[in-house]
Amino acid sequence: MADNVAVLAGFTEELFADCAEASMPILVQPGTDLDGSFKAWDMDNQEFVRINGWYWSFEPT
Repeated sequence: MADNVAVLAGFTEELFADCAEASMPILVQPGTDLDGSFKAWDMDNQEFVRINGWYWSFEPT
């Protein structure tokens, strides 16, 4: 899959996600509650992932 699959599904907000074990650029749907558990597109591995937001920090890219 490519990033356009995620964009066509509405995942258009690009963020950089970072925690103690990993860091990755992701795409989320606009308005996503980043403090909860949410679905995101991992731009490095080209797959959807579930993120527990309370464990991560996020920065817009």
